[in-house]
Amino acid sequence: MGLPEADWPRLTRLTTMSIAPDDPEFQVDGSPAATLRAAHRELFSYFHTEVHRRRRAAGDDLISVLLSMEVDGRRMEPSEIVSNCYSLLLGANVTTPHGPNAALVELMESDRYAYWRSRPELISSGVEEGLRWSTPTNHFLRYATRDVSLRGVSIEAGDPVVVWLGSADRDATAFVDPYRFDPGRRPNHHLAFGIGPHYCVGHTVARVTLRVWFDELFGAVEAMEPAGAVQHLCSTFVAGIKHLPVTVRFAPGVARLLQAELLAGSPV
Repeated sequence: MGLPEADWPRLTRLTTMSIAPDDPEFQVDGSPAATLRAAHRELFSYFHTEVHRRRRAAGDDLISVLLSMEVDGRRMEPSEIVSNCYSLLLGANVTTPHGPNAALVELMESDRYAYWRSRPELISSGVEEGLRWSTPTNHFLRYATRDVSLRGVSIEAGDPVVVWLGSADRDATAFVDPYRFDPGRRPNHHLAFGIGPHYCVGHTVARVTLRVWFDELFGAVEAMEPAGAVQHLCSTFVAGIKHLPVTVRFAPGVARLLQAELLAGSPV
């Protein structure tokens, strides 16, 4: 979206407030309701400002594209663009980081970091396993449009139905040894991105991002071990990790580069 990098920490906190208003670390005035109001007010105000700024000086970013496109023969209203920006940022910012976080916790606990690092051919399948393992979005609720019987349970039209995605991604009828983290798992038909017409629109970007992230990590870090307690996000919607302290041992070439930069007084 071409958002200034200086704004990223603030946006990260605001999006976390939106999905974890019960977490004391992110609360405003100790109130979940006040936290949601503050987060939504600031995020929508921020994107309104960005939309008006791109109207004056359009670029090649997503917001500028949304301003120039037509939907059903008309230009999108500013409020519609703001809503799309909010949905995109929220959908990516509070889910994508938790895949690698959950994977790293499991790799350190099982002492399999070196195993995956030594097998670059497993980057893609390992990313899919990280997504299955973490399944950051806990659940989705929908309403039945017709009467149906599912596994012997009668569901009537209008009944609310909740899909617990993390449970589905541990289903022993769909995954062999589902409670084992296996970077080479194939097939891996997980539901971390949902399924059907509302399949996550950002799944390709998320997958590319995570592949690059793990590739860079394995190239730079030779070993990793816990350096403190893992703290999970207090959220009814997102299964996430908010603090993951680790100690790393850099690969020899990276370590020499960092040492040289430190001796030269360069910021690291």
